Amino acid sequence: MIRGRLALALAWLVAACSDDDPCAGADTCIRLDVDSATVERIDHLELDVVYGARHATTTTQATEGHLTALPLSTAIVLEDTGGDPVVVGIVAAGKLGGNVLGTGAASTTIAPGRHATVELELSPTEDCSAGARYCGGDMLAGDPRTLYQCNAGGVPIARGRCPGDCVVRPGKDDVCRGDGGVCRDGGSYCGGDKLDGDPQTLYLCMAGVAAAATPCPGGCLVRASDDDVCL
Repeated sequence: MIRGRLALALAWLVAACSDDDPCAGADTCIRLDVDSATVERIDHLELDVVYGARHATTTTQATEGHLTALPLSTAIVLEDTGGDPVVVGIVAAGKLGGNVLGTGAASTTIAPGRHATVELELSPTEDCSAGARYCGGDMLAGDPRTLYQCNAGGVPIARGRCPGDCVVRPGKDDVCRGDGGVCRDGGSYCGGDKLDGDPQTLYLCMAGVAAAATPCPGGCLVRASDDDVCL
């Protein structure tokens, strides 16, 4: 499960060509430049951000009665990054009048106390099935090694970054491939930890395959020397 705090300085929406730096004064910060060949203006920008073992989804909107023209820039201010560089995955959805006009994804690696700039392109959305799970790039924007849940009314929601590969399964929910060796018979494992599945679901290992699934609304914790558990 991906957990933790995330601060997003999304009130600072500025023209991408402006001299204003939305990351000015911030510690660990990503300047996100958003553009599109098909979307001209939006009134909401939704972001789903995964960094390290943390995750947050947030939204911002233009001043009431106004629209924000693309290109635009905003700042993602990260907290609790620890002492090592982290990979940050960003999925964005631009909305107008409650309708998603385009989505896009980007990623970068950033060290604590540093600034980075990421460019993200909004493109027309595909028709993913609301509530279904997809690897990034399969019917929705995102990181190919992260499993997402389709949110038909907004930005795709990350279920978790896969320890190994994310497997596309036409006609079924995509899954994280079991990574880390063979599961112990009778043991419990989060999806992607030795058993194929969803990172926010706990599975029972029977004869090397998942025999039961328990959703973990609060997240699933991988434990190296004991059974994994729902939080």
